[in-house]
Amino acid sequence: MDTLFDKRQLRQLLRNDPKAIERWFYTYSDSLYTFVFYRVGKDNQLAADVVQETFTKALRDMQKYDQNRGSMFAWLTLLSKNFIKRAFRERGREISYDRIWRDIDSGLLTAFEQIATEPLPDEVIERAETAQLVQMTLANIPANYKHVLKQYYYQLKPPKEIALAVGVSEGAIKTMLYRARQAFKAAFLRLEKSFNNPDVAEGGPNG
Repeated sequence: MDTLFDKRQLRQLLRNDPKAIERWFYTYSDSLYTFVFYRVGKDNQLAADVVQETFTKALRDMQKYDQNRGSMFAWLTLLSKNFIKRAFRERGREISYDRIWRDIDSGLLTAFEQIATEPLPDEVIERAETAQLVQMTLANIPANYKHVLKQYYYQLKPPKEIALAVGVSEGAIKTMLYRARQAFKAAFLRLEKSFNNPDVAEGGPNG
């Protein structure tokens, strides 16, 4: 169930309620931008264009959205993939992360699939592809999980230090780290599936 979006909000959007549209945009725009940004090779302008086109398309086709078949954010990301592909075709460029994904070997995929329970080996951490996979995956998990994972893995802060900084117990941070790793693994597996099945209908699950 999408906790950020309910039937009342959907009815308001279908009526083109200006305040509802504004709330909807601000709820999802940052997450969608991050999702698109890493799929277009960190091109700020291209990411902004794709996000704008995606929201315009989604608002126009809002009657096609079915809450029983997926969250609003999932629907928006599906729509965005078509605009990403079109933008790259128009520019004569290949979608960079599609190419990266094709070049990743099974050993790296296995390491990421086990990340919820097993630390990444040193030889995996040192690979350039690892940083790209991490950034792609972090773009698809909740902000609080992203924040704690960055502090723990990138800034090398122990749970106790993170806990002091945010004003919670060390146990709470350890629990959040566990859940964040689970979310990271789930997001990674979704990305793997999406890249291995790139042909998505323009309307997403409802199109």
